[in-house]
Amino acid sequence: MRDSDATIIFTLDAELTGGSKRTADFAEKHKKPFLHVHRGMYQSEMAVQQFISAHGVKMLNIAGSRESKEPGIHDWVKDVLTRSLFWSEANPNMIGGPGEG
Repeated sequence: MRDSDATIIFTLDAELTGGSKRTADFAEKHKKPFLHVHRGMYQSEMAVQQFISAHGVKMLNIAGSRESKEPGIHDWVKDVLTRSLFWSEANPNMIGGPGEG
């Protein structure tokens, strides 16, 4: 986290707990921007894109819950990141990006 420009913390639950909470606390302590993305968020892909753009992120730290603690998180995070960062590759027959008509 120290060498990154920002951190995104992924959890399935809306509340940060355990190591994910400690990561957020560490980011705040070191004045590093972070975004908590959880499964209940509306348009999480757009939130990720806007966060990266707003903070000029070149090196991103990804943190969050483990698959053993929150089953299904691996596939969900992979999907969110793919749709956020690689929209055109994930959707070759679509124009635009997440949130566009």
